[in-house]
Amino acid sequence: MRAKIRATLKRKFVADTLTLQLSGFLTQASGFVSSALLAFALGAHGQGLYVMAVTLQALLFNLVSVGVIQATVSQIASATARGLDDKVTAWLAFLVKTYVVTGTLMIGIGYFALPALCERVYGDELPVDEARNLGVWAWWLAWWILIDTPRAATHVAFHATRRMRPSAQLDAAHELVRLFLTIAGVVITNSPAGAVIGEVASRIAASYLALQMYAAARRDGGTHLPRWREILAVAPSIPLLKGLRMGLRLGLLKNATTFFINVLPRLLLSSTSFAWVAYFNIAQKMMGLATTAMQGVSRNVLPALAEKRGKNDFEGFRKLYWRASLIGGGAIAVAIGLGLLIARPLIVRFYPDDYAEPVFLCCCILALGMIPTGFGIALDPFYILTNKLKANLTLALIGAIVTIPINVYWTMLWPETGPVWGQALYLSWSLVHFIYIGLWLREKRHATEWVH
Repeated sequence: MRAKIRATLKRKFVADTLTLQLSGFLTQASGFVSSALLAFALGAHGQGLYVMAVTLQALLFNLVSVGVIQATVSQIASATARGLDDKVTAWLAFLVKTYVVTGTLMIGIGYFALPALCERVYGDELPVDEARNLGVWAWWLAWWILIDTPRAATHVAFHATRRMRPSAQLDAAHELVRLFLTIAGVVITNSPAGAVIGEVASRIAASYLALQMYAAARRDGGTHLPRWREILAVAPSIPLLKGLRMGLRLGLLKNATTFFINVLPRLLLSSTSFAWVAYFNIAQKMMGLATTAMQGVSRNVLPALAEKRGKNDFEGFRKLYWRASLIGGGAIAVAIGLGLLIARPLIVRFYPDDYAEPVFLCCCILALGMIPTGFGIALDPFYILTNKLKANLTLALIGAIVTIPINVYWTMLWPETGPVWGQALYLSWSLVHFIYIGLWLREKRHATEWVH
């Protein structure tokens, strides 16, 4: 029995998953500690302002980061499996060029748009100076797209070539640096501006560390990684539109998901109280601790499935998809149940007294939507690698049409909790995707198509 367990742990997929699992736990734990310290340092209102600054910046940042990164990981993983080193270099160059070009554009757009937008939207609820400062802080955060380029490229390279240990080390190091710098910024400035400055500074430190780790990884004897000079030499000739076609299609879907999960609830809650923005954000982080069991599998499954797709191994692809989805989903359901049992004592112990009731209520509501989502940890890799992004878009659009009116109605009925119920409903829509993929994988004709 022990020999069988040791043999299982030595499998690359299992070992990589456990590595990413540990990294995910450290990241979630750091986020929990950060939210607890900020709750005392800034109060619910100040913490809500900081969360909204990050949320507004995400409207720009996620447009690039989410879709482009996943598309690039899938392409590099597939190219690595086939030994196409030039293609690996080209896709890394595409990522770098995309970040530099779009990051520069976002800085320019954010300078004019974000302060004016916040002043217009929140000018009646906040003092004018405070509303404008919120937009300025969001613009400061827009700089991290450009600053983050070396870290993003390194992370993608490690992820796609299945160097999961350095990938996890980079993530964990960045999160610990971010925790220290955001708290230090608040202590120095006694303002949400300090946390924002700490966020940006942490990206500078992470990018420097990423450059050093990338150089070391090139000498580790693993699969090919091009030199930075090769990547930069190819970047000017890379046609952005060709690569962005996949990235933006995926980005549109992922940004829609991010908007409904993170942005829309905060926007709706901020119209009632910035304190409820903070409560909702903390509940998400606490439930994130419960769903750490999903992160190792979800981050590892894309390059693993990409290898199967690159080798046209349909049966291996199908088996790995079901194994990851069912085991991951079951683990998430158990973890969420256990998480709810300890959530309230954690809130009472580590947060101010006025946080206990609203944060725990948000946790309970979110749990209803997060359990179905656990079985969808391999949805994005499936749609990317089977070229079914159009089907994904169609199902997502139907989900938006069904859930948005309900979300708005619930918000009118319950201004403080309606947006949270709306998010739980939207998360549950992943079951529809799960059913569609199950029916597609049952079709044996796809195995024949892949051979050719």
